[in-house]
Amino acid sequence: MPVKLKNFHEFMPEDVWKWKSIESKIDQVLALYNYQEIRLSILQDYDVLHKGITALMDDKEAFQAVQQVLNLSSPDNNISLLSLRPEGTISVLHHIAKIFKPQGTHRLYYHGPMFRKDKRQNPMEFYQLGVELLGSDSILSENEIISLGMKICTELGLKETKLELNSYGCQDCRPKFFNEMRKYLSEHQNEFCKSCYNDLMQNPLADTRCVQEHCLHTAFQGPRIQDFLCKKCHADFAKVKKIQANLANDYSVNHYLVKNFAYYNETVFDFVLEYQDKKLVLGGGGRYDHLSGMITGKKIPAVGFYLNLDIIFALMNQRDIFLSKREPFSVYVCSQSSDLEIMMLQISQELQTHNIITILSPSISDTETDIANATSFNCPVMIILRDENILDGKALIRNLSKGYQSYVPLNQIISEILIARKALQQE
Repeated sequence: MPVKLKNFHEFMPEDVWKWKSIESKIDQVLALYNYQEIRLSILQDYDVLHKGITALMDDKEAFQAVQQVLNLSSPDNNISLLSLRPEGTISVLHHIAKIFKPQGTHRLYYHGPMFRKDKRQNPMEFYQLGVELLGSDSILSENEIISLGMKICTELGLKETKLELNSYGCQDCRPKFFNEMRKYLSEHQNEFCKSCYNDLMQNPLADTRCVQEHCLHTAFQGPRIQDFLCKKCHADFAKVKKIQANLANDYSVNHYLVKNFAYYNETVFDFVLEYQDKKLVLGGGGRYDHLSGMITGKKIPAVGFYLNLDIIFALMNQRDIFLSKREPFSVYVCSQSSDLEIMMLQISQELQTHNIITILSPSISDTETDIANATSFNCPVMIILRDENILDGKALIRNLSKGYQSYVPLNQIISEILIARKALQQE
């Protein structure tokens, strides 16, 4: 028996409909904002991915980032030219760079499986929504993206979602913060674990994912990038906060908000909620105006966000947010004679032309067995074909939901089923 791989998804029917309801709601909200869905390949070009992920990183940080990517190897374990996608932004930029024109904007989104290595370097799969607004460097585009993320969380039933904001500054003001942060790290080296110290020295805005209280406490006592913003970055961030306040989005400034990727600039944000006395990050994003120029050679201002759909699914499931699945109307068709199997198929095909689901009995059985089978499939109505009834030009229709049955002329079977469907739908 094959062993189920840990950290990889297997969705059974009882969960698939829930996933479809999430995706449907996401599609509805994004359509209102005029975002278009795109489908990205699961397989990514290794060199393109490597260049995108490591943009704006130094060598050591770049090496650590690339270690999270799942590569496909040849039999001799040499790295092939393909990797499993760890995110979608890099692919989107490469596609848009081919068609981008100045002053043009593209509103795109995608959802589906992504792949990385976890903290223990084990391969894992996770489901993610990615939303990108490309071609605009205005404050309006940032607020559109932020508000859209909040709207989706709210529409999915997570109404207590809050917004955390920060600014990473620009290429002019950020170096000053980096210098002061590295000076602070050197002065307090013995108060950090070795891993955090090394990671933060490489990138003072890095997400170390450390859970040690002394590291977190020391980091939160250090310099804040807010204190180093230039006039423009400071004014732009003030506008973002003002607009979000006017839109009634519950926000706070998190001076120590960090990201996994180094390509963000200016506004960054997270969508969070309280869960079991802890802060749970549902997703986040920010502006990344310089990434496209680094990896495609074409400058495309951009802002976007992601949502971790695995976390959202688990929360919705735990809170019983999913509406009870209403079983679609279906009819169980059975025969008590092998000579009537062709008639079963004919009746089934005619019902399907009226968008009625039909389930055919796989074998000749007695009435009680057929009733049990129909009940197991949640079919409210049965059509039972018997030789003696067919000779009289009739079939037996048994309404399991109402508890009665009647013999109906063969040429009235479909009309009787349609009446039964309408009656059940009106209840």
